Amino acid sequence: MSSTAKAVVLAIVAVLVAGVGAVGVVWSFNEPEQSTAPAPVSAVTGKRSPTAAPRSLSAVDVSDADRAALAENEILLHNPLYSAGRVAAAECASLPTARLATEQAMIRYASAFVECLNRAWAPLIKRSDFKFTPPAAVHAAATGSSSVCGVMEKDVGAYYCDADQGIYFNWPIYKVEEGYWQEAGRASVQYLMAHEYGHHVQWLTGLADGYGGRWSAATGTVARQREEDRNEMQAHCFAAAFFGANQKTLRLHGGQLAHYGHPGFQRSEVGDNFGWWLRQGFRAEGPSACNTWAVPWAKIK
Repeated sequence: MSSTAKAVVLAIVAVLVAGVGAVGVVWSFNEPEQSTAPAPVSAVTGKRSPTAAPRSLSAVDVSDADRAALAENEILLHNPLYSAGRVAAAECASLPTARLATEQAMIRYASAFVECLNRAWAPLIKRSDFKFTPPAAVHAAATGSSSVCGVMEKDVGAYYCDADQGIYFNWPIYKVEEGYWQEAGRASVQYLMAHEYGHHVQWLTGLADGYGGRWSAATGTVARQREEDRNEMQAHCFAAAFFGANQKTLRLHGGQLAHYGHPGFQRSEVGDNFGWWLRQGFRAEGPSACNTWAVPWAKIK
């Protein structure tokens, strides 16, 4: 096996089997000096507020800080997205066929797949009464390179940056030169983009704000890591929901569900909870199965 082929295998393993640690989101809020600092100001623009205030916020004896915390939990626990229905089946047949051997080819393929994700998620976002805007762009970012959200780390496959709504993937981790690895390489890129797009969905629907507030308010490294893990698992579930809704359009059948870069949808051996959330999202074909904020921690860890 060549070094390039090994790199592809490592990339797929890192993204699809390692679970919540391999891909992620980089938020632009700064860590407060004390963990009790107030939540960051919302970065979401164009978002519509619920037509009626939650009952928990109507009490006159709630402090401003507690009121903000309740609002954050409300948007996480009872987001309109959860009841908006299924992700749309989008036309994804016109994806580029060039080998993923150059940075330009990778960007073209990833960008085309993001267009497919746009068509699938836009109707759901709008039905949830939020404004839909697509991610700004897909960027190649080598280890050590910087964006407005920070530096690309060595072990990170990709990240979503809320400051510019861009998706950054670590190049050349996903470089594929051999023809017989192209299918596996494209599958890896598809899941990578679907996961990072899940963070974009969180940004559009206020879930990112809720997560940011809970992360800022959490006390200690362990507590903050738990909030991050819930956030990442939800993005994984959103990705699985997209693939479930687009199983036919992407021609995912039988053994391809495992071989084609999307393990866990019909298997239990790929991480207990990781596989469980993937199967739930895939079978539901929508975000109704992806409320990672309402379950005990034992269902996340």
